[in-house]
Amino acid sequence: MTAWKDGKFTYTFDYEIEAHGEMVKELVLREPTGADVIAVGNPVQFDPISDPPRVLIDDARMAAMISRLSSVPPSTVAKLKPKDLISLGWHLTSFFMPV
Repeated sequence: MTAWKDGKFTYTFDYEIEAHGEMVKELVLREPTGADVIAVGNPVQFDPISDPPRVLIDDARMAAMISRLSSVPPSTVAKLKPKDLISLGWHLTSFFMPV
């Protein structure tokens, strides 16, 4: 994994997945916009009142968001290993939290 640079983030896998008929080992994601949240919904629920505060990720919405931000079909995201899907989700979580 690398850090966000120029509004993009590259996530590299230790395996290949099919995206648009090609085999790839990485996804390049752009930063989300308000239009992405309107289209998909907020994939993160933050409950600051709980003790301790809780952050919950809606897996279906996060998968849709990853698909949208990386411009790959949902079928590609569905082929990710769980550890990669969850890692990508947590990496994106801060974009959907209040400041």
